Amino acid sequence: MSNNSNNNNNNNNNNNNITTIDDKKIKLRKLFDQFDTDKDGSINKQELKNGFKLHGIDIHDEQIAKMFEIADSNKNHTIEWDEFFGILRGSESHDIEDIAEYWLSKPGMTRIVSTNEAPSWKLLLSGGVAGAISRTCTSPLERLKILNQVQHLKLETNSPSQYKAGSGIIRSLYTMFKTEGFVGLFKGNGTNVIRIAPYSAIQFFSYEKYKRWMMEPGKNNLSTQQNLLVGGCAGVTSLFCTYPLDLIRSRLTVQVHTAKYTGISDAYFKIVAEEGYRGLYKGLVTSALGVAPYVAINFTTYENLKKFLMKDKAPSVFESLAFGAISGATAQTVTYPIDLIRRRLQVQGIGGKDHIYSGLFDAMQKIVKEEGVRGLYNGMVPCYLKVIPAISISFCVYEVMKKILKIETNKISYSSG
Repeated sequence: MSNNSNNNNNNNNNNNNITTIDDKKIKLRKLFDQFDTDKDGSINKQELKNGFKLHGIDIHDEQIAKMFEIADSNKNHTIEWDEFFGILRGSESHDIEDIAEYWLSKPGMTRIVSTNEAPSWKLLLSGGVAGAISRTCTSPLERLKILNQVQHLKLETNSPSQYKAGSGIIRSLYTMFKTEGFVGLFKGNGTNVIRIAPYSAIQFFSYEKYKRWMMEPGKNNLSTQQNLLVGGCAGVTSLFCTYPLDLIRSRLTVQVHTAKYTGISDAYFKIVAEEGYRGLYKGLVTSALGVAPYVAINFTTYENLKKFLMKDKAPSVFESLAFGAISGATAQTVTYPIDLIRRRLQVQGIGGKDHIYSGLFDAMQKIVKEEGVRGLYNGMVPCYLKVIPAISISFCVYEVMKKILKIETNKISYSSG
């Protein structure tokens, strides 16, 4: 009985193997026929190159030659069906990208690059324009958010209490306009644009570069974990490059009646004179702890929405706005308390005032003790109203700039390693 059972199992395994091999042959044969465009029963080098290129996979000519060298066993400079099946029968997938990865995983064929990769200046320009436009459009709400975040410090900047979120967004903006005029709505925006243009440029540029380096052979998209890592690294990179401007922008923004700083250069020299060069990087670690997860979640959410809903097609203007809104809201909800603490650390000590907080955890404890947990979310409503359109506009403008400059960031190709 046992022997019969074993024999039956062996027969089933053999049948499964035959079925698997037959199924693989059928699928690979379909792929072979797709490559064989002239239907002569073989694939030449140009057909192989064009076949992969139709699927967004651009393989260098020298790699095509090496692929033939491996597969062309009879050395007639074409690949027949038997040779095609022989080189690919070990592949566990029949997906065209996985086929490319498997074939090019041979020695000397593992380095991934992109012949369609845009020049760096195009990526930097696209990111810079996206950041400048989005932040200018939302500048009044950005200023209201920062005033709400730092009003508890009672700074010498005379930040008025009537701007607090409890007064209502529209009412607070009206008060700002009535008190300081139209210019008051955009106070600090010049500095913000000067900061955000390079910040956004470096962030988008870094994300595209890190994404390319992280991309696995034969893939057009990163996993969620990889996207989080790449987004976090891009956020930290852009932060380190532009942090002094961010701090100066915060100081200029919270000024209302009494102006301690007259501009960017004046603020720079006064901060250095009163607090030393280290003063320009006050709150940097806390900022990095907030920016890294924010940018990581932001990019990951946006990319996943594109991947699952667009199937790698370029999103329309409306779709970019919608995806950006969801991404911005998600990222802001998770990281807002860190952003609030970052702002308070940046602006404390202005005018020789005492430093209330010694660091991230000290600030968090004191805020919760004195203001309750809700204190960690001061200014959240105007922040949402600012972040959602800002991120929407930023991603939308970036996508539009990519189309204008003919930037393709999802095409992949291979070259010798």
